[in-house]
Amino acid sequence: MKHFNLKKIPAAIALGGVLIFGGTAPAAEATVEISAVMKMETKIVNWNRGSDSEILALGIGRPDPRGMALSREAAIMSAQRTLLGTIQGLLIDSETTMEDFLIGRDTVTRKIKGILRGAQIVEEDSISDGGYYVIMRVPLYGQNSIASAIVPELTAYSPQPFAQVAETDLSPSEVQTLQTISYSGVVVDASGLGLDETFSPVIYDTNGRAIYGIKNLNPDEIISRGMVSYSTALQDQIARDRAGSNPLIVKAVEVRGGQNSVNKVNCVVSVEDADKILLANERSHMLDTCAVVFVR
Repeated sequence: MKHFNLKKIPAAIALGGVLIFGGTAPAAEATVEISAVMKMETKIVNWNRGSDSEILALGIGRPDPRGMALSREAAIMSAQRTLLGTIQGLLIDSETTMEDFLIGRDTVTRKIKGILRGAQIVEEDSISDGGYYVIMRVPLYGQNSIASAIVPELTAYSPQPFAQVAETDLSPSEVQTLQTISYSGVVVDASGLGLDETFSPVIYDTNGRAIYGIKNLNPDEIISRGMVSYSTALQDQIARDRAGSNPLIVKAVEVRGGQNSVNKVNCVVSVEDADKILLANERSHMLDTCAVVFVR
């Protein structure tokens, strides 16, 4: 997906801090050609930014003879509608979209409405045809994020311990190494397998054993960082930031959905690699801190 062609935010906006819906429209420094605005993507979901992952949405307000402030208000409302539609399409887990999740959950619906009202304006300007455009941002993780609205609903229980390795085909020397070295994280290489992004992925082994999932984790950690960071390369900055300088790297043998879905959000690793992850975690507790990267 093509990224927004973001320009520098005018000084009036940068000095005034983040503008929220309902604020006073700043005086534009210069208009932007309508052709440039129309080439922008309407929406972008950036999952590949770790804990800074986000949704960006473009809103355009047509020229209004009553003044630019009304064009700006229309642009904000347009961006908020696009944000809402994008949020509704997000995958909560392999079985559920955000739209499914919102049905009958008034508390979550109210939280999402509040998040939309507080969405940040990261860029705005007048357009050469007399209209106005804004680009608005909603974070996936952190305070006032999508995760802060949904994770409490998904984790209304005490975290369960990770699976234990009772018997393994790994050699005694391999086991000793895994329990001696302090790994900084785990990287699951699922490149080329068509992995989709979600708030609640699971790592399984080929026998169906769940190695890593939302039920094992502290909700506050998930809200703050997300369960995994999605990366496009084994050695990019996102992978290094999340998995650290000495990660355990394993290869996914496939990606899969749930029992009733085709949403390929979960990684499957070999039984031996699953044992490696669990044995390494006994020393490093890397899974507890969500030091997990999925390479897509």
